[in-house]
Amino acid sequence: TIHTLLANENQPFATHDYTIFVAEVASTLNERLLLDHLLRQTKDPVERIALIQQSISNITSTFYFQTMLADFEWQVHQMVEAGQPVTTEKLKTLTAELDSIYYGNAVAVDELYHYVWTRIPHIYRTPFYVYQYATCFASSAKIYEDMTAGSKKQRQTATEKYLEMLKSGGSDYPMNQLKLAGVDLTQPDTFLAVVQQFEGLVDQLEKEIDKLD
Repeated sequence: TIHTLLANENQPFATHDYTIFVAEVASTLNERLLLDHLLRQTKDPVERIALIQQSISNITSTFYFQTMLADFEWQVHQMVEAGQPVTTEKLKTLTAELDSIYYGNAVAVDELYHYVWTRIPHIYRTPFYVYQYATCFASSAKIYEDMTAGSKKQRQTATEKYLEMLKSGGSDYPMNQLKLAGVDLTQPDTFLAVVQQFEGLVDQLEKEIDKLD
């Protein structure tokens, strides 16, 4: 009816249609909470090492790698807009340069890794999508930090704010929804939460490895 159409114009967001962005935040936060649960269930250092290593790998692949991949994608589009030819050699060279910038000498990179862009379907099917993995992970890291640090009241408040965000469904733009949970992607503390989480896991890993001696 005409009344329904007018109502929809004033309500552009459907509360039940959540965005992939918000879903990824919930997914990665659940993974981190699951890690805490599993670590509480076992004292076996070998099992704990495997769990922590997996979580560290998740951070490198979800945050650091996806950020680098988004940088790669943006630079390739800049090449196209400038009328420059996009060849295999240029893509390999760009990948190698970004590897050096993002990882330095911290990792040993196989030559075939410089062809990694050939196997990322998002680049071809959904342009400018991969950055969301990094921003979503940073958002969940900040929420996790707020939910597990500080006083009991502060942790409870953070949890309630997170649940409020989830209840909002798809009622607003993701950036506004994240603010309900205390996350502001324009501020560095959101991204620093990832760095702190990474450092904490590495410290845990070192302690578990020491137990094997």
